[in-house]
Amino acid sequence: MVGPERVLVDSGFFIALFNERDQHHESARRLEKWLDFMPIVLPWPILYETVNTRLARRPANLARFGAIARSPETALLDDSLYREESFATVLAQDANVGLSLVDAVLCNIIEDANVAISAMLTFNERDFLAAPATSITSSC
Repeated sequence: MVGPERVLVDSGFFIALFNERDQHHESARRLEKWLDFMPIVLPWPILYETVNTRLARRPANLARFGAIARSPETALLDDSLYREESFATVLAQDANVGLSLVDAVLCNIIEDANVAISAMLTFNERDFLAAPATSITSSC
Protein backbone atom coordinates (compact mmCIF):
# COMPACT_ATOMS: atom_id res chain seq x y z
CA MET A 1 0.00 0.00 0.00
CA VAL A 2 2.82 2.41 -0.76
CA GLY A 3 1.36 5.63 -2.04
CA PRO A 4 -0.03 8.85 -0.63
CA GLU A 5 0.57 9.56 3.01
CA ARG A 6 -2.31 8.51 5.23
CA VAL A 7 -3.45 8.76 8.82
CA LEU A 8 -3.83 5.55 10.83
CA VAL A 9 -6.86 5.78 13.11
CA ASP A 10 -7.06 3.80 16.35
CA SER A 11 -10.35 2.46 17.69
CA GLY A 12 -9.99 4.58 20.84
CA PHE A 13 -10.37 7.67 18.69
CA PHE A 14 -13.65 6.41 17.24
CA ILE A 15 -14.92 5.20 20.60
CA ALA A 16 -14.28 8.67 22.03
CA LEU A 17 -15.86 10.34 19.01
CA PHE A 18 -19.11 8.38 19.29
CA ASN A 19 -19.41 8.26 23.09
CA GLU A 20 -20.36 11.61 24.60
CA ARG A 21 -19.35 10.34 28.06
CA ASP A 22 -15.83 9.35 27.03
CA GLN A 23 -13.12 11.48 28.64
CA HIS A 24 -11.63 12.21 25.20
CA HIS A 25 -14.91 13.00 23.42
CA GLU A 26 -14.35 16.74 23.00
CA SER A 27 -10.79 16.22 21.79
CA ALA A 28 -12.02 13.62 19.29
CA ARG A 29 -14.64 16.02 17.99
CA ARG A 30 -11.98 18.70 17.46
CA LEU A 31 -9.67 16.23 15.70
CA GLU A 32 -12.41 14.75 13.53
CA LYS A 33 -11.53 17.25 10.78
CA TRP A 34 -8.39 15.18 10.10
CA LEU A 35 -10.69 12.61 8.57
CA ASP A 36 -11.69 15.19 5.93
CA PHE A 37 -8.19 16.36 5.03
CA MET A 38 -6.19 13.17 4.80
CA PRO A 39 -6.89 9.67 3.49
CA ILE A 40 -7.15 7.23 6.37
CA VAL A 41 -6.08 3.65 7.00
CA LEU A 42 -8.37 1.35 8.97
CA PRO A 43 -6.92 -2.08 9.70
CA TRP A 44 -9.60 -4.72 10.21
CA PRO A 45 -8.88 -5.11 13.95
CA ILE A 46 -9.88 -1.45 14.37
CA LEU A 47 -13.21 -2.22 12.72
CA TYR A 48 -13.76 -5.10 15.16
CA GLU A 49 -12.95 -2.96 18.20
CA THR A 50 -14.94 0.06 17.04
CA VAL A 51 -18.10 -1.73 15.97
CA ASN A 52 -18.78 -3.07 19.41
CA THR A 53 -22.19 -3.76 20.93
CA ARG A 54 -22.55 -0.19 22.20
CA LEU A 55 -21.97 1.32 18.74
CA ALA A 56 -24.12 -1.31 17.04
CA ARG A 57 -27.04 -0.26 19.27
CA ARG A 58 -26.78 3.37 18.13
CA PRO A 59 -27.89 3.43 14.47
CA ALA A 60 -26.92 7.07 13.81
CA ASN A 61 -23.36 6.55 15.09
CA LEU A 62 -23.06 3.22 13.30
CA ALA A 63 -24.12 4.87 10.04
CA ARG A 64 -21.63 7.70 10.64
CA PHE A 65 -18.81 5.23 11.22
CA GLY A 66 -19.91 3.20 8.21
CA ALA A 67 -19.69 6.30 6.02
CA ILE A 68 -16.12 6.92 7.21
CA ALA A 69 -15.11 3.28 6.68
CA ARG A 70 -16.73 3.10 3.23
CA SER A 71 -15.38 6.45 2.02
CA PRO A 72 -13.27 6.27 -1.14
CA GLU A 73 -10.57 8.05 0.88
CA THR A 74 -10.42 5.19 3.41
CA ALA A 75 -8.22 2.15 2.91
CA LEU A 76 -9.35 -0.96 4.77
CA LEU A 77 -6.10 -2.75 5.52
CA ASP A 78 -5.91 -6.53 5.71
CA ASP A 79 -3.93 -7.40 8.83
CA SER A 80 -3.04 -10.98 7.85
CA LEU A 81 0.62 -10.07 7.19
CA TYR A 82 1.00 -8.91 10.80
CA ARG A 83 -0.99 -11.48 12.77
CA GLU A 84 1.57 -14.16 13.56
CA GLU A 85 4.36 -11.79 14.55
CA SER A 86 1.98 -9.65 16.59
CA PHE A 87 0.56 -12.67 18.42
CA ALA A 88 4.08 -13.93 19.19
CA THR A 89 5.04 -10.47 20.47
CA VAL A 90 2.05 -10.32 22.80
CA LEU A 91 2.65 -13.83 24.14
CA ALA A 92 6.33 -13.09 24.79
CA GLN A 93 5.93 -9.65 26.33
CA ASP A 94 6.74 -8.73 29.90
CA ALA A 95 3.60 -8.56 32.06
CA ASN A 96 4.31 -4.87 32.74
CA VAL A 97 3.99 -3.97 29.05
CA GLY A 98 0.39 -5.08 28.56
CA LEU A 99 0.29 -4.45 24.81
CA SER A 100 -2.96 -5.75 23.33
CA LEU A 101 -2.98 -7.89 20.21
CA VAL A 102 -4.66 -5.10 18.24
CA ASP A 103 -2.01 -2.60 19.38
CA ALA A 104 0.75 -5.04 18.44
CA VAL A 105 -0.76 -5.31 14.95
CA LEU A 106 -0.85 -1.51 14.72
CA CYS A 107 2.81 -1.29 15.77
CA ASN A 108 3.76 -3.75 13.02
CA ILE A 109 1.77 -1.73 10.48
CA ILE A 110 3.48 1.48 11.60
CA GLU A 111 6.89 -0.17 11.21
CA ASP A 112 6.09 -1.55 7.74
CA ALA A 113 7.93 0.59 5.17
CA ASN A 114 5.42 -0.52 2.52
CA VAL A 115 2.52 1.22 4.28
CA ALA A 116 2.57 5.00 3.89
CA ILE A 117 1.46 6.44 7.22
CA SER A 118 2.43 9.93 8.30
CA ALA A 119 0.21 10.40 11.36
CA MET A 120 -1.98 8.52 13.79
CA LEU A 121 -5.15 9.47 15.65
CA THR A 122 -5.19 7.78 19.06
CA PHE A 123 -5.55 8.56 22.73
CA ASN A 124 -3.43 5.57 23.68
CA GLU A 125 -0.15 7.43 23.81
CA ARG A 126 1.42 4.93 26.20
CA ASP A 127 1.61 2.33 23.46
CA PHE A 128 2.11 4.55 20.42
CA LEU A 129 2.88 8.21 20.82
CA ALA A 130 4.88 10.83 22.62
CA ALA A 131 1.93 13.23 22.60
CA PRO A 132 -1.80 12.37 22.74
CA ALA A 133 -3.97 12.22 19.63
CA THR A 134 -1.45 13.04 16.90
CA SER A 135 2.09 12.16 16.03
CA ILE A 136 4.33 11.28 13.17
CA THR A 137 6.78 9.37 15.35
CA SER A 138 5.84 5.98 16.74
CA SER A 139 7.21 4.58 19.95
CA CYS A 140 6.41 1.01 18.92
